Amino acid sequence: MADVDWCQRAKDLREIEFARVSGQQVAESRFGQDMVKFVSANAEDLAAAIRYAEDQCAKASGKRSRFAMAARARPY
Repeated sequence: MADVDWCQRAKDLREIEFARVSGQQVAESRFGQDMVKFVSANAEDLAAAIRYAEDQCAKASGKRSRFAMAARARPY
């Protein structure tokens, strides 16, 4: 999976999340004999996938998401 564009994947997942919460995602549609069925996404799984893709995007672009705490000396 080294050739995955994580930033684009995070963007696509956010669009899926927006479609889900705005009611644009179709669960089942029938037109005569033709039927189209989309699987509804689980909110927790989708949020976890977005977080993972955003973390991978940050790593690929060199952004640090966590910083070490600065050492501080206590004056006594």
